[in-house]
Amino acid sequence: MNTPRILLFLNSALRVCAIVSLLLLPGKAPANEATDWMVSYSYNANDNKLPRVLLVGDSICRGYESLVRDELAGTAYVSFYATSKCVTDPTYLKALAFILEENDYKIVHFNNGLHSLSADRKAWEAGLGAALDLLKEKTHGAKIIWASSTPLKDPALSEKARELNGIAEKVVQARAIPTDDLYALMNPLERGTFWVDTYHYNPEARKMQAMQVADVIRGTLGAKKATETDARAALAAAASETGPNGKIATVAEIVPGAPANAGFEGKGSWSIYPPAPAKGSWDFSAEGPHSGAMAAKITVTAPGLQFYQSKPALKAGASYTLKYWARSEAAASVNVFLRTTKPPYEFPVKSTGNVGPQWKECSSAPFTLPADFNAENYTLIFEFPAPGTYWVDDVSFTKQ
Repeated sequence: MNTPRILLFLNSALRVCAIVSLLLLPGKAPANEATDWMVSYSYNANDNKLPRVLLVGDSICRGYESLVRDELAGTAYVSFYATSKCVTDPTYLKALAFILEENDYKIVHFNNGLHSLSADRKAWEAGLGAALDLLKEKTHGAKIIWASSTPLKDPALSEKARELNGIAEKVVQARAIPTDDLYALMNPLERGTFWVDTYHYNPEARKMQAMQVADVIRGTLGAKKATETDARAALAAAASETGPNGKIATVAEIVPGAPANAGFEGKGSWSIYPPAPAKGSWDFSAEGPHSGAMAAKITVTAPGLQFYQSKPALKAGASYTLKYWARSEAAASVNVFLRTTKPPYEFPVKSTGNVGPQWKECSSAPFTLPADFNAENYTLIFEFPAPGTYWVDDVSFTKQ
């Protein structure tokens, strides 16, 4: 008789029974939401060369999981499980157990809370404890990190999230589990700017969450960020032809040669207008490039200086996104557009990026070129509205 297996089964059954007994007390019956949902992905599922981490949460986790995947690419493989289920739902542990048995995880980054704002507090505390105990049981030594629930746009609801985080703090401390405090990261942000609705965040805030999650995971693994080459190779290997809506592409297809010398590692291909020293100048600079050895350094003396390249190798009727990295000595904006070289001017794409002293990735909205597009007649232009010093690196067009 396999006594350890029987004991594990009994322990799991007792945990579920304890939660169910709490839920079935008068006035404690669980209420499902109008739509109950679960979604899970495992990237690089056919490989085990790198450690695998699991992100567990809700739609907030769903918002940052792919960004964490990209940030950890080449260092660790990422799986995620996001659901609307509260830990007070008796089926939560059953679903979580299945996910935990799918892979050998080195780290589990875990949250449950925003779908629990109205849950009975004692039932939620018991459910959270049972979920954390299940993580320890099923992962066989994986390091567990608790992620605090993020604040909400509505102050009253945000207070409920803070209350649940306070309960969670006691539960995780009793189990010596560290906390990734996403609540503290998001709470100082301006509600009207960084929230897109009551619960969810704009891309900039989601990226902040992802960077903190990735940093915490790297620190727990004792690993450094992978090189760009290793990261891109890992992401390319995660692509699949059998996604739910067709191909799952984890690396955007960058158009080669559009623009030429996109990373400024060689000479040529770029110019400024007007070409007058009194208006400004530019050069290849080794002053802290975003990647590689060089970046473009543009010194703007007169507002409106243009940094440009003609004849971008793009195709008529195709859809693209324009991306680039930029920084400036002080907070400033950069206008980027694709424009016909001669009037009457046509602009297939216009975009403005707000930059500062730290490198920042800027991106246009997706755009489609006209059916009669001819690269010979177009120019890619960076325009600088204010005097100052700017750096630009890694310019790309990616196919949509």
